[in-house]
Amino acid sequence: MEGRYPNGIMLTLATCRNRAHLDEWLHWYAHIHTPDVTSAGVFVNMIRFRNTNPNHQGREYVNLSETYFDDPVEALEELKRRRAPFRSDDRQSPYTEVAPGGGPYRREGGEFQFVKNAPVRGVLMVATNPVDGVDSADFNRWYNDAHVPAVLGPGIFQSAYRYRSATSDGSGPSYLAIFETHREDIAAAAAENQAAVVALGTDDGADDVREVLWWLTAERIFPLEGRA
Repeated sequence: MEGRYPNGIMLTLATCRNRAHLDEWLHWYAHIHTPDVTSAGVFVNMIRFRNTNPNHQGREYVNLSETYFDDPVEALEELKRRRAPFRSDDRQSPYTEVAPGGGPYRREGGEFQFVKNAPVRGVLMVATNPVDGVDSADFNRWYNDAHVPAVLGPGIFQSAYRYRSATSDGSGPSYLAIFETHREDIAAAAAENQAAVVALGTDDGADDVREVLWWLTAERIFPLEGRA
């Protein structure tokens, strides 16, 4: 992200199961878990966000890790092999509760689309499936030619990326779209962007193409540490 368009990402949606230990859990995530993962050299550039919606349904913290392996599922298996000798109980946290909807995703399409280069302070994520009767080619055409121009048109979101689920069990969404913004209030930015799209009279035909499984706006909370 941030102008990088890696071959794959690992998306983790999680919350702390015991709020009395939230600070401890966040410290573990930043200073133990993240270095443990990135030091293996398989997933890098770990970035974390916080959902702006209090009714997050377990998707409170959004963690994105990037890989340049061709297959993100293979990358996960390689990560397990490299970390196996070094895993111990004191490197784990009993407070992590992972929500459904995450997992490995592979890049879909060509280069990311952007309207400006600016710091990333928030993201809009949308998990979707094509509606019945819409194949992947039609979905991709709609996304690239209609949807992205509509979302980026007002200039509030600066870049767009798209990934497709790398799992085959059908347990998660088919597609994941990620839009970045430099705005600090990402929820307000998303609302303003939607209002601007409506004011411009832009109709990208989304209702005829996709089913939204979940979406969220999230503010960046972990910008610097855990890099590799």
